[in-house]
Amino acid sequence: MAAKRARFAQVRRMSGYTQERLAEALDVDTSTVRRWESGDSEPSPHVRPKLMELLGVSVRELARLLDADGRLVAPVGDPDVPDGPALMTALDRTRLLVDQTLSTGLASVARLGVIEERVAEHVMTYTRTAPVSVLRAVVPDLIEVQSMAAERQPAGVQARLSEATAVLGLLSADALMKLGEVSRARYWYGTARLAADDTANPRLQAQVRAQEAMLPYYYGRVEQTVVLARAAQALLPRTVCSASALAAAAEGRALARLGNREGAGRAMRRAQQMVDELDEPMTDAAFQFNDKRLLLYLSGALTYLGETDRARHVQAQALERYSQEPSIPIDPALIQLDQAVGEVIRGDADSACELAVRTLEQLPPEHRTRIVLTRALDVVAAIPAAQRQLPAAVELRELVTAQEGSG
Repeated sequence: MAAKRARFAQVRRMSGYTQERLAEALDVDTSTVRRWESGDSEPSPHVRPKLMELLGVSVRELARLLDADGRLVAPVGDPDVPDGPALMTALDRTRLLVDQTLSTGLASVARLGVIEERVAEHVMTYTRTAPVSVLRAVVPDLIEVQSMAAERQPAGVQARLSEATAVLGLLSADALMKLGEVSRARYWYGTARLAADDTANPRLQAQVRAQEAMLPYYYGRVEQTVVLARAAQALLPRTVCSASALAAAAEGRALARLGNREGAGRAMRRAQQMVDELDEPMTDAAFQFNDKRLLLYLSGALTYLGETDRARHVQAQALERYSQEPSIPIDPALIQLDQAVGEVIRGDADSACELAVRTLEQLPPEHRTRIVLTRALDVVAAIPAAQRQLPAAVELRELVTAQEGSG
């Protein structure tokens, strides 16, 4: 009997492909991919270049994946062994395989407990961590959760696995959104939603939809943000929690962007009331909606409504609050870019562009992601066409272009 290619299957999953999706991308039958993984056949020469591209592997790495022995350790000096952060990721993958081997005879509950501890740590450190680093951290745990989910589990363990999958998927989706990986983010939001809906936890289900509402806000149709935000709130009628507060604030900011002043005001008042009533601990953990984040959303809403005086007051409050935790970089940057748009509205395009440039330059490079660059371009878009050739506006566009090219 042919030996199964477990490493090939793991890299395929890590790359975000089911057997069906990989087969579709390669224009082969799903049964062909199954035969590759079972060791009954090998990819034909004309398929291999595309396969290597999809899996992100070299010729030598693909050869190893197709090796039934599944060799884990490369020889010293092997050019295919990565350095730096990539090396850490490779070690994590190796650690995963070793852990899985050691834990074969251990109880599922014990394995799950370890995973849940790591998930909790990811949630606590998320807002301080660069998106790329987040993805490196969660990938090994996603693979491990998938491995456990593929096994036959008791009902209680299966439900907890679904919750862990939802949170890991949500962290991945949010990090990908910040990086501007829109298609991948949409895929992972869908995965998180499916996993959350497999639980009996309406707060988690609402949280996923509220977070997903940010994707069309920055990269798509703002109307879809309103739909998702309202769907999240419908799951938690008369419930005061972070998820419902975030959903109300997301709806309000989107309606403001659409010019619906009355609707935006109602939604933001709901969000404010819920934040005032929250009995959850006010932390900076991922997906925790606190008073600082409400100020961020209110800053955007007031800016889009043209209420620049109120916006300036809110932005000053927000930046003061965030200055007490300087390791959280992206939210303050977005607030400063709101300030820049406000300067344009008040007629000072030069000051607006100078503020936007200063904001980008002061942001650590690993946090200078697509979501920030998109908002910086909003500053340029707000400038009247006749003034877009001002030296400050040209400098801002060139800086954004340079950052896009280096990403």
